[in-house]
Amino acid sequence: MAKNAVLAAFVLGSNVAFSGAMGPVCTPGSVNVPCPSKAWDVGIQALYLKALYNNNTFSTVNIGSGSGVRIYDELDNDFEWGFRLEGSYHFSTGNDLNLNWIHWRDDNKLRLAPPSGRLALQPNASVTERYYGSVEFDAVNLEFGQHVDFGQYKNIRFHAGVQYVDINSETRQDEIVANAIDDLAVLNGTTSLTSTHSFSGAGPRIGADMSYDIGKGFAIYGNGAAAILVGDSKYSNNAPFNQVTRPVRSVYTTLVPELEAKLGGKYTYQMTQGNLIFDVGYMVVNYFDALHRSDLNLVPVVEYRDNINFGLHGPYAGVKWIGYM
Repeated sequence: MAKNAVLAAFVLGSNVAFSGAMGPVCTPGSVNVPCPSKAWDVGIQALYLKALYNNNTFSTVNIGSGSGVRIYDELDNDFEWGFRLEGSYHFSTGNDLNLNWIHWRDDNKLRLAPPSGRLALQPNASVTERYYGSVEFDAVNLEFGQHVDFGQYKNIRFHAGVQYVDINSETRQDEIVANAIDDLAVLNGTTSLTSTHSFSGAGPRIGADMSYDIGKGFAIYGNGAAAILVGDSKYSNNAPFNQVTRPVRSVYTTLVPELEAKLGGKYTYQMTQGNLIFDVGYMVVNYFDALHRSDLNLVPVVEYRDNINFGLHGPYAGVKWIGYM
């Protein structure tokens, strides 16, 4: 009997000890949508972006050779200003319909001016090359969004919709020959080769805008989106019509994936008639194989096509006003 009492006391003490060692109980946060409301918003962002390419035609060029080594130099693709305009209608329990437009342009300008070279066997003849380029980008997104709160501080806006994009790029190479004599005198002057690349397409797009509130109106966020676009990729040049080259015209329908990511912070200033939201961040967007180059050489006969990614990256800042109804 005494043994049973001791054993019962030991088991009870063990249960109490184990119960105390489990620590505080975790309470899961709630996941919900906002209460029904209606509102309008308009916003504008200033973009400071630079174009990115995965092809040497747009990034580097061969400017000659030294001691048997080919030398490449980088084309000067600058950061340039653009803008993003948006407007939304908010309704029901956290739903919104958003329309936004991004426009960015890098005007035609000199990208590279390597030192002049010499013609073979003619020490007084010079060859000077100049490289120019321009690019213009437009994207329009129509999104249907759903705001979801994950606890007190975290929220995500899921969205799905459609994107239309238009990309136009032009490059020009000028070759200037001077002081050539004898049989090569016909080369004196300027020869220009202009190439145009473009893509226009549309398709479905999905994404998520994730935000974490850190208090007193401040929040940090990370946004991501992806799209599949169907459209026409076009290329043309004005190569001379002779025994070596021909002008080229090329167009085909292609499938272009798009990825976009943003990181930033924002501040919400509450007013009696709505809210003002100020935000700054950094964005990266890429369109895979959106552009192409298709050239033809006759001596020897060589036909080739290069697929080219087009991307943009850089900082941005903006303001948005939300007015509640």
